[in-house]
Amino acid sequence: MIERERKDTILRLLDIKPFVSIHEIVEATGASEATIRRDFIEMEETTALRRVRGGVELVKHGKQESKFEPLLDRRMAVNREKKRRIARKACSFIETDSIVFIDGGSTTFHMVESLSTLTLTVVTNSFAIAEHLVRHSRCSIILPEGAVNPSSQLIINNLSSDPFANYNASIAFMGIEGISASDFSNSDAQVIQMERSMIAHARELIILADETKFGRIGHITLCPVEKATRIITSTEADPAIVQALRDKGIEVVQV
Repeated sequence: MIERERKDTILRLLDIKPFVSIHEIVEATGASEATIRRDFIEMEETTALRRVRGGVELVKHGKQESKFEPLLDRRMAVNREKKRRIARKACSFIETDSIVFIDGGSTTFHMVESLSTLTLTVVTNSFAIAEHLVRHSRCSIILPEGAVNPSSQLIINNLSSDPFANYNASIAFMGIEGISASDFSNSDAQVIQMERSMIAHARELIILADETKFGRIGHITLCPVEKATRIITSTEADPAIVQALRDKGIEVVQV
C-alpha cells in the first residue's frame, strides 16, 4: 500500500472511532510499525490527529466539544491551504446574479470565503455552507427538502430521486471521492443521488479535488469524466491521469 493510501486508511479508521491503535493500522495497511509511526509524524502536522501512547486520536479543540468531532471539520483540516486555493479559483468562474449548485464537502465549503462579496443564488445540499452564507454574504440561499446529517452536515433526501428538478443552474460545483481517467466516484448512495440530480440540472460541471482524490476509486460510479468541463486541483495531482483527462478535452486547472 502506497503512502497516500495508508494515510487515507488512517483517516477512515478515525472516522469510525476517536482512537485507533498502531496495531489496528498495521493490520489494515500491511505496513510496518516504523512506517506507520513516520506517517503519524507527518500527519500530525497537516491533519486533525494527535499521536498518543499506542496509536493516534482525534484532536479536540475545547472542553465543551462532543466526543466525536464532526466529520466535515476533520476533513477540512486535511490539506486546508490547497483546498482554499482550489475553492478560490472555482469562484473565479462564477458570474454575478447567476444561479449555482454547490455540493457539500470540505473543499467546496471554502468557496464561502470568496462568495461573501458576490450577489447570486446558491442552491446547496450543505447546511454548513448555507448557514455561513446566510450570516456572511448577500447571496440568496436555497436548500432542498431533507434531514441534516449531523456529522457531514449534508441534507439527505430519501423521498425524491431528483431533488433539484425545479432548478436550472449555470454551474454545479462538486467535490468527489475518487477520480480515474474514466470516471468520478463516491461511496455514499444517498449523496450520489443528490449529486446526479445537480449534474442533470446544471449547464456545466466543475469538479474541485486535491491530489489525494486522483487514482482513488469510490464504491459507486457517479458519472463519466466527460460530464465535467473543468477540474480544479493542486499541482501535485497524478500527471498521467491529468494528461488522460486533458486528452479527453477536459480542462484541468492546477493551482
